[in-house]
Amino acid sequence: MSIRIFLMVWTLLLSWPGKATELRFVTGEFLSFDFSSKESDSGAKPPVARGPFVETVQAVCARIHFDCPIGLVPWRRSLAMLEQGQTDAVFAVIPTHERAIDLRFGPVLIDSSLNLYAHRSNSAQGWRPQPGERRDLYTLGPSGTANVVRQHIQGVPSAHVYLESDNLRLMRKLDAGRFGNGMVIMNPSIARRLIEQHQLRNVREVGLFKEVGYAIAFSRARVSQEKFEAFERGLDELIADGTIGAIFQRYQLELSASARKRAVRKESAVPHEACPHHGHSEEHGGDVHRGTPSHCPVMAFQPGDGL
Repeated sequence: MSIRIFLMVWTLLLSWPGKATELRFVTGEFLSFDFSSKESDSGAKPPVARGPFVETVQAVCARIHFDCPIGLVPWRRSLAMLEQGQTDAVFAVIPTHERAIDLRFGPVLIDSSLNLYAHRSNSAQGWRPQPGERRDLYTLGPSGTANVVRQHIQGVPSAHVYLESDNLRLMRKLDAGRFGNGMVIMNPSIARRLIEQHQLRNVREVGLFKEVGYAIAFSRARVSQEKFEAFERGLDELIADGTIGAIFQRYQLELSASARKRAVRKESAVPHEACPHHGHSEEHGGDVHRGTPSHCPVMAFQPGDGL
């Protein structure tokens, strides 16, 4: 091979684009704030993930030049894939201390709630049982919602939690009176959509169970600290320049105040007071607890929840 040809080949190899860093995401069908094409199309096409969290991941990955495929699977399977090391990240998840052992959480992007739903024959106005009464609570699980519910009812021995693998099945059973004086706990965006689409006329909304936030969760086993921080830097930059806020506005949703403040704070790079640690874990995301510095990330439940 002549030197000229060798130099040409060497130049081509040097200019050949390397493989982009990959982060694999999954999300669940019919997840709050993310809607698959299955809901809007006639079913002729396979469902694909879409919604504000999907667009956020795509925008951040384009910013940091990562390759980020997003899979759409049943929600229960998406969590199992993350726990079994079959994917790098999942959204949208309620951050909790319990999950922070195995997961890193990005900032909470949506402030929301878990609400109570009962059969119309049930006149109860809250989940706490009266003396001598039992309260059965039903929710999707395994899930972050189930974790929050368990933590929130600690210290109330007559309250019991039961898990169901599908939100629609939960609401249909409630509508049919299968739960007696029990109640379903669900994100109101999902619950109201199910009630309307499936004409569940026997289901009534009782009220608030607990305020929560939703974030993107990353596997500690599969995603290095370097990758996680690269994604977070890209996310903070796009929050600061208004890109992420505009994405959420297209879906009639507002980016959480804590995410906006966090991005502004990092943009200014002003030194601030250290955050307290909880259980030697590196939690990220959440709303600010009373008495905690305003920049500090926290979990989705209050200190009084028994932690």
